[in-house]
Amino acid sequence: MRYAAVFAFFLESYDDAVERLKTFVDKAARATLIGDVFDDAATGQGLLNYFLQALNSGAITEKEMLATGLTLQEIRSRSFKYILENRKKKSHDCMGIRFAKTKLR
Repeated sequence: MRYAAVFAFFLESYDDAVERLKTFVDKAARATLIGDVFDDAATGQGLLNYFLQALNSGAITEKEMLATGLTLQEIRSRSFKYILENRKKKSHDCMGIRFAKTKLR
């Protein structure tokens, strides 16, 4: 009975939580509005923890976790701060490459 309650908790809100985390990561540090739930920067780690607990309980699989748009490396970091910092770094690195190519022409 306990497992059924745990699985029900995670699976009932899975689709909404996937959309919230995916949108939040895409928008990084900006506030977002999904449905009637307002997310700010403090929510990111909570959403990540929700999915980590669902994964650890067996309620969802790694494949279902990937629906959030996170990579397995990001998921395993267990740190929303790490995820944002690395995505910003990658974004800046790509911009630097584009700027350098433009400048050389």
